[in-house]
Amino acid sequence: MSAEPFDERPQAHVQPQAGPPPHAVLMQMVMGIWAAQIASAVAQLEIPDHIARGKVSVDDLAAEANADAEALYRLLRAAGSIGLCAETAPRHFALTPVGDALRSDAAHSVRDFVIAETASGHWLPWGRLADAVRRGGPMTEETLGMNAWEYYAKNIDEGRCFARGMGNLSAIVSEDVARVYDPGDVRRIVDVGGSEGVLLRGLLARAPEARGVLFDRPEIIEAAKGPIESSGFADRVELAGGSFLDEVPVGGDLYVLKSILHDWPDEQCETIVRNVHRAAAPESRLMIVEMTLPDGPAGTPSPVPLMDMNMLVMLGGRERTASEFSALLARCGYRVERVVPTPGPFSVIEARRV
Repeated sequence: MSAEPFDERPQAHVQPQAGPPPHAVLMQMVMGIWAAQIASAVAQLEIPDHIARGKVSVDDLAAEANADAEALYRLLRAAGSIGLCAETAPRHFALTPVGDALRSDAAHSVRDFVIAETASGHWLPWGRLADAVRRGGPMTEETLGMNAWEYYAKNIDEGRCFARGMGNLSAIVSEDVARVYDPGDVRRIVDVGGSEGVLLRGLLARAPEARGVLFDRPEIIEAAKGPIESSGFADRVELAGGSFLDEVPVGGDLYVLKSILHDWPDEQCETIVRNVHRAAAPESRLMIVEMTLPDGPAGTPSPVPLMDMNMLVMLGGRERTASEFSALLARCGYRVERVVPTPGPFSVIEARRV
C-alpha cells in the first residue's frame, strides 16, 4: 500500500502543546517587560552589591540605596518571583545565582547590559516596534530625536553604561571564543569597533608575540583608557580613534569585527569591510564574531531572532545567516575559510583576504 502524499499546503495553525493556556502564555510575555524593568531597578539601586557586602535586611538595603523601605520590599518580593533573590527570613533577602550576575564585580556580570537595554535609549524605540516593521527601518529618530550613536554621544552617562554593557557581553564572548579559536602566529591584531578591548585582550593572551590596536569612536577610546591601563596589556595595545565608515588602522594581519556588522544594512557593511580590506596586509585574515541565524526554520528556541528585532528597531541592521555573511564578504574581497560555533549563541567567521 502506498504512503499518503505529504500535504505541502501552508497550515494556518500548528498543533497545540501541553502547558498553560495560550492567553496565559501571552500575559506572561507582556509581563516580561515588567520583569526586565524590575531587574534593571535592582541593578540601578545596587542591591546585589549591597547584599554581597552583608546588607540583607530591607531596612539596611533601603538605607544603602537611599530608597523607601516599603517600596523596596515590594520590589524585592517581585524580584524574588522572577528568580533574582529569595526571602530567607521576614524582610531579609539573599541572592540567587541569577541575581548574583547583577553584581558589578561578578565574573559574568550583565549589570550594565541590563541597565542599558532598559534605559530610554533602547526602551523608547522598542515601544515603536510595529512602526519599525511597517517602515522596515529604525525608530530612533522619532523617539530619541537622533540616531542611536548620536544619542549615546550626547547622553554621556547612558552611553558609557551601554559601552560597559557591551563590555559585559564581550567578556563572556571572549571566553567562548578563546575555547574554540586560536589566532596563531599573528603579529598585529586590529580590533575594529572594539569598545573597551575585552576581546582584543583575550586574543593577545593567546598570541603572546602579537601587539594590538584598539580602534573605536574617539569618545569610546577615551573611556577605554582606564580599563586598558589596568588590564596588564597597556604596553601591547595602541589606542586609535576614528570612524570605521571612513578608514581603519593599516597593516594588521588579523582584523576583528565583533558585533559590528549586525548594526548595519548591507551597504554600510560593505563599506566597513572594504575599508578593512584596503588597510589589511596581503593574505591577512578577517575574524567576524556575530550571532548567526539558521539557514532554515529554527529547530530550538534562540536569542538570535530576538536580537534581529533589536537591530531593526534601533539601527536598521540585521542578523544574518552564515551563507549571507559569506556572500557579503565575497563581494568585498574575502573568502570565508571556516565558521566555528562557540558554546554560546555566537560564531566565529574566519575569512582570508584575496
